[in-house]
Order: sequence, then C-alpha cells, then structure tokens
Amino acid sequence: MSMLNIGMSGINASMAALNATSNNIANAMVPGYSRQSVLMSSVGSSAYGSGMGVMVDGVRRISDQYEVAQLWKTTSDVGFTSVQASYYTQAEQIFGSEGNNISAGLDLLFASLNSAMEQPNEIAHRQSVLNESRALTQRFNSISDGIDSQLKQVEGQINASTKEINALLETIASFNAEIQSSGSNPPLSLLDARDAAIDDLAVIVDIRVVEDSQGMKNISLAQGQPLVSGTQSSTLSTQPDPENPQLSKVSIQFGNSSFPIDETAGGSFGALLDYRDTSLAESMAFINELAQTVADEFNAVLREGTDLNGEKPTLDLFTYDPSNPAGTIKISDGFTAEMLAFGKDGTPGDNDNLKDILELANTEFTFESMGVTTTMGDVYASKVGQLGSASRQAQMAQDTALKLQMEAQSQWASTSGVSMDEEGVNLIIYQQSYQANAKVISTADQLFQTLLMSI
Repeated sequence: MSMLNIGMSGINASMAALNATSNNIANAMVPGYSRQSVLMSSVGSSAYGSGMGVMVDGVRRISDQYEVAQLWKTTSDVGFTSVQASYYTQAEQIFGSEGNNISAGLDLLFASLNSAMEQPNEIAHRQSVLNESRALTQRFNSISDGIDSQLKQVEGQINASTKEINALLETIASFNAEIQSSGSNPPLSLLDARDAAIDDLAVIVDIRVVEDSQGMKNISLAQGQPLVSGTQSSTLSTQPDPENPQLSKVSIQFGNSSFPIDETAGGSFGALLDYRDTSLAESMAFINELAQTVADEFNAVLREGTDLNGEKPTLDLFTYDPSNPAGTIKISDGFTAEMLAFGKDGTPGDNDNLKDILELANTEFTFESMGVTTTMGDVYASKVGQLGSASRQAQMAQDTALKLQMEAQSQWASTSGVSMDEEGVNLIIYQQSYQANAKVISTADQLFQTLLMSI
C-alpha cells in the first residue's frame, strides 16, 4: 500500500502546485499581486528505509519587504514631483503667455507715451495712452485670476486628498484587524490587498511601514507622525487658516494627540502644501507688488503735472484695492484722455511731465518679493525666467523619480511578480509530475492485482 500512498501524496502535491501556478497565471495582470508557491516536504522513512511520499505544508506568498519599501518610497517621490511639475508648468504658462506679459504691456504703454511727445495735446495720442494703460491693467487682472484659479485647485486637491487619506487609513487598519484575527495563516489575498492600499497611500504621502510580531503593519509619516497603529487609524482634518482664511491648515488626530501637517508629509499631498506655501505665495506677492508699484509710480508722476485744460489732476489714472492690487487694478472710473497730466506749466503743447513719465521706463525700484532692484519691465522678465527654470527643474526631478520607480518596480517584479514563461514551464513540469504519480498508482494497482491472482 505504500506505493499507492506515495503516488497519492504525489498527485495531491502536483495538484496543489498546479492550482498555485494556475492562480499565478490568472492574476499575472492584477496590479500588486505577489506570486505564490507551494511549500512541500518529504514524509519520513518507512520500515524499509525509503520515503513515504510528499506532504503539502502550505502556500507561501513571495515577497521581499525591502523591495516593497523601496517601491513605496519611489512611489511617494513620483507623487511629489508629478504635482510640482504640473503646477510649475501651469505657473510658467500663466506668467509667460503673450497676452499676460507685463513687460510687453509696459513696452506698449511707454511706446504710446513716446508717440505723444510731439503732440501731447492730440486726443488720439492721449486716447492711445489710456487704451494701453487699460490693457496693462487687464494683463495684471488675468495673471491674478490665473493664480487664484491655481490656489482654488490646490485647495480642492488638499481637501480631496485629506478624505482619501482617511479612507485608506481606515481600510489598512481594517485589514490589520482581519489579519490579526486570522492567526498565523492569514489569506494571502488579504496581504496583497493591504499592500495595495499602502501603495495607494504612498502616492499621497511619504510613509514608513513597520510590521509587528502579529503581522500587522504600523504606518507613520517620514517625520514620525502616526497614521496606523495596529487596528487604530489617525484622522486628518482641515480648518481655515486664521491668518488667511483662503488657505487650509491640516492637522492629524491620533487618539488624544494632534499634530500639524506641512510639506514634509511628502507625496502628492506634501507637494500641494509645498507649492502653495512657497512658489504660489511668492508669485502672488510678486504680481501684487508689481501692480502696486506700477499704479503708485505712474499716479505719483501724473499728480505733479497739468491736464489738457492746464489744471492739476483730481483723479488718479490707476486705482486698486490694497488687499489685492493685481486682481483689482483698473483705470479710475470717470478718467478720460483729457485728464492725463502731460504738462507742467499749463501751457498748450507742454510735455515736460510726459518726459518724467517716460523716465519710469528706466527707473529702478526695489522689489522685496524678488529681492532685487531693477526696472519694472526687467523684474517681470526675471520672474518669468525664474518660473521657467523652476519648471524645467521640476520636470527633470519628475523624470528622475519615474526612472527610479521603474527600477524599483523591476526589482519587485523579479522577486514577486509573475513570469508567464516561468509559470508556463512550471505548468508542464507539474502536469508531468501529476501524470507520473498517476502512473505510480496504476503500477501499484497492477502489482496488487498480480499478487491477488498468484494466491
């Protein structure tokens, strides 16, 4: 009977291996699936000194936690750099588009002022100056609208990401609870599902993962703030910033403890906070400072002159709300071409104040938002160049992160991924093993029948 038992154990082992191989092939295209293999051991010797067959000890999941951790880290880096590259490219387009170019708008305004030098009293020239002044304010308004649109987009993504993080943390904690209740042999699909949820989380924030003795995975941010501890999960929340209600402050609540969250969170979430609080804030400050400088300097020079009627002006050319200069700058209501103060002594044809206005083109001002002292046209060109450089650097960082992620993915796949060629070979081997063991049983049966017939 030992041959029958040995053959049967071989058939059972071959069938288990065939099932595992078939499952690998079926799940080869499922993201995050870790291939499985059957664990086998030889049964102890019989009285005749030979083995008693093979035993199936279980099915194991092929996974290298170091490679998985590297994959999560590179995934976080891709999440961070992708968001940065996207928003820097948008900002470059907002400031660099021909219709928004403040340097070009100033050039057109100064060109119209220069055209009025010979005939400062000519209404057509004055109207041209007024038209170019209005066009310049519209450029400022358009850039401000673009920045506001970016801010709303960032804030919307911050709030959406907060909800997504909370959902993922609850899911991972729930998986931990199921794995804990499963004892020493949790379903392998459950382990894959938990890793997939952690991978989704890694896109949004940079995480550190530690597995405890019970098989549960504890997760924290790179700076140490806890996200998941066993079966407990943290909760992220957003509140309006008291100093600027347009912005959200993000905090994490774990038990009775609360921690602030900033750009060090990494991933796409950290990138949103980093871009909002650095580059976007700097762009807002710059365009508002430039709009205020243009308005204040032109208004100041015009106040020193006389209008077409030889009188001191009573209305500024530009007006704006100091809380949002670029978004609100415009030509003052009721301002007409006759009100442009091109003269100084009130005599017809006087253009002395017009000369002073033209001097603004070459006058240098200190721009705190850029940390430079230069002309109004040059400072804008510098800003466009700065954003272009930042956009290129962000794109290169994204390309590098994607390459590193591909390398980590390749390393993971070499260990945990399913090779269709390898599984195809295994399928043939296990099939032949099954057939060979069936032959052993058939041979044992024939021998038994021969023995019976000989009695």
